[in-house]
Amino acid sequence: MTMDDSHTSRTPNHADPLIQSLQQALGPDGVVADAAEVEQATRTCIPFREIPQILVFPTSVQQVQAVVAIAARFDLPIWPLSTGKNWGYGEKSASYAGGITMMLERMNRIVHVDEELAYAVVEPGVTYRQLNDHLKASGSRLWADSAGSTQYASVVGNALDKGRGLTPMADHFGALCGMDVVLPNGELLETGGGAQGCNEVRHTYKWGVGPYLDGMFTQSNLGIVVRAGVWLMPAPEEFDFAAFEYKASPDQLPAFIDDLRELVMSRAIRSHPHLANDFAMMCILAQYPHDKLQGRRSLSEQATAQWRKEHGVAPWTFGCGLYGSKEEVRYQRRSIRRVLGRYGMVQFIGAAVRDDWFGRSIRYFAPLVNRMLGKSPEFTDVMIPAINLFRGIPTDDFVRQAYFRSHSEKPAVDIDPARDGCGFVWIGPVVPFTSRHVVEVLRLTREVFERHDFDFFVEVIVESPRSVIILVGVFYDRQDPAECDRALAWYQEARQLYVTRGYPPYRVSTMSMAGAMNPNPVARQLLASIKQAVDPGNLIAPGRYGTPPR
Repeated sequence: MTMDDSHTSRTPNHADPLIQSLQQALGPDGVVADAAEVEQATRTCIPFREIPQILVFPTSVQQVQAVVAIAARFDLPIWPLSTGKNWGYGEKSASYAGGITMMLERMNRIVHVDEELAYAVVEPGVTYRQLNDHLKASGSRLWADSAGSTQYASVVGNALDKGRGLTPMADHFGALCGMDVVLPNGELLETGGGAQGCNEVRHTYKWGVGPYLDGMFTQSNLGIVVRAGVWLMPAPEEFDFAAFEYKASPDQLPAFIDDLRELVMSRAIRSHPHLANDFAMMCILAQYPHDKLQGRRSLSEQATAQWRKEHGVAPWTFGCGLYGSKEEVRYQRRSIRRVLGRYGMVQFIGAAVRDDWFGRSIRYFAPLVNRMLGKSPEFTDVMIPAINLFRGIPTDDFVRQAYFRSHSEKPAVDIDPARDGCGFVWIGPVVPFTSRHVVEVLRLTREVFERHDFDFFVEVIVESPRSVIILVGVFYDRQDPAECDRALAWYQEARQLYVTRGYPPYRVSTMSMAGAMNPNPVARQLLASIKQAVDPGNLIAPGRYGTPPR
C-alpha cells in the first residue's frame, strides 16, 4: 500500500527484452515504460495506489493474446482495465505494485447494433458517449443505459464490475449477454454454450448449455473480456421525469421508505432512482463552504442546515424516469403523485428536454420558478443533464462534484479527478429494501462519519424492488498524508461494519480487494481452486476480488 504519490523516475531501457517484445507486438505507440508517464497515468482519487512497471495499449484481440504470451514468458502479472474511469474505486491502479497494466481503451469498435432485437456488440474501449452518439447518428430507436459517473466510462468495463445506471436497464451486468474472452493460456473463449464460431443466439439468450459462464468473468481475474453483447432499450412511446423533494418530518422517513419500495414493486416506478441526502445534493450544486467550518474539519449540524437553506435544498431529493405507453405513464404519474405527495413536493418536468413550445417554455420559466421556491440557480443548470440520464444520455455534470472541496471551482470540460488531485472514495453496501434495514444502516453510517469527522454523504440507490445500495463517500485532501490516513481509516471501519452486520458491498475498490472474500472462506477456496485450474501461473490480475495474490 502506498499512501503518497512518490515515484522515482528513470529512463526506460529500450534494450530491455520485455520492452522490445511488447513493442514488437504492439508497436512503439502501444507501450509506455517511462516511469514519469506511468506515474502520471495511474494517479488515483482513493488513499491507496500501486504503480505498474509498464502500460500497454492493445488494439486487437491478437495483440491482447500476444501480451498474455509475453507476460507469461517474463512471469509478469497483467492488470486489465477498459478505460480506468471508475472514479473513487481505484481508477488505473492495480492492487499490487509492478507488472503490466493493460489498457483496452483503444479497442473501441462498435461491432454491431441489432435494431430488431435491441442489442449491441462492442469492444471494451467503447464508452457510453460513443455508443450513445452512434445510436443517435444512425437514427436508432434504441437507448443505452449510462452510468452516472462519466460519459467516458467503458460500457463493458462498468458492467463487468457490476456498475449501475438509472433507466429500466440499470443492471449493467444483467444486460451483458455473450462474451469473447482471452483466457490466461491465450485461447479465445466464446461464452453462450453453443458451438464456437457458430451460435446465433449468444447475444440474445444468456444461459446457453451447462453452467453459466458469463458470470465467471465479472469482478474476476479468470480472463480478459475483449468483446461483449449488451442489451439495449427501445425508446418508449412516452417519457416523463419526476423530481421529488422530501419535506416531511424525520420520523416519517421509515414510512416513506416502505412506500417508495411499494411504488417500485408495483412498477409505478420503473427506473432506479438515487435518493440523495442534503450534503450529496450540495456537492453537485455548490463549492464547499470552508468559511462555515469555524475551525472544524466538518460542518456542524447548524452550518449544514444554514447551507442547505441558502440553496433551497431538501433533506432528501431524488428523480425518476417514467416509461411506457401514454396510459402507462399516466398511471405512473398518478401513483407517484398520490403516494409521494404525502411526504413532499413532486414535479413532472420530463417535457423540458423536448424541442417543442412546451419544452422551451419549461426551460424558459425554470429559473423563475426555482427562485420563487427559494432555490439557487444551479438547480436549473443540472435539470437537463439529470433528466437526460434517465433517457440513457451520459454526462460529466455529476462527476464534477469530485472537485467541490479540493478546488475553488468545478471544471466545465476536461474532467479528470484523479489527474487533478481530487480525493474521494466510495463504498456501497447492499441492504434489504425495508425501512427497518435502511434506517438502521443510515444511523450506523452517520455514526462512522461522526467518529472520523467527515461530512455525511449518502445516496440510497434503488437496486431492485428488494434491495438498495447505500452509497457513501468522503471527500478529502489527497495531497495531505494525514487526510489520506483519515479517509483510509473511515473506509476500513465502514467496510468492516457493513460486512459484520451482513451488508456486503456491491463492488470494492483496489485497496480492499485482497480481503474481499475473507468473510466467506468456502467461496474463497472455491474461487482459488478455479483460479488454479484456469490460470495456474496466476497471470491475470492476481488478488483481484479476493483470489490469491502472488
